Amino acid sequence: MNRVFVFLLLLLSACSHSYGTAKIANVVQVQKDISGNISTPEELIQQYGEPQQIFTKDGQQVYEYRYITVSGIPDEEYSTGAQHYDIRYIYVYFDNRILTRVDNIVRRGAFPPEDVFEPFIKK
Repeated sequence: MNRVFVFLLLLLSACSHSYGTAKIANVVQVQKDISGNISTPEELIQQYGEPQQIFTKDGQQVYEYRYITVSGIPDEEYSTGAQHYDIRYIYVYFDNRILTRVDNIVRRGAFPPEDVFEPFIKK
């Protein structure tokens, strides 16, 4: 746990940092690219790397990619220096290994988004 915290602290120790699959920073373009050029999970992984997680929803296999940026300078306590976050998600749905849909979600707000960073915030 401490290694993960130190790693995230190092990632977020300058003005703006990112974490995750950098190739998905432009989620709208990536959504179009995946919809037009990807057919199978193997092609998706070859193009965008391993997803952050794979889960099942409504009987379909879902591959989740995310890209997180944080602006501001976090202090040692990892709570007051960072200002804002931006999380970009891409969800790619496969039914019997065939691409069925691609969704993107963008979340923005004041740092920290507790549901994402809670394990790393000192209280």
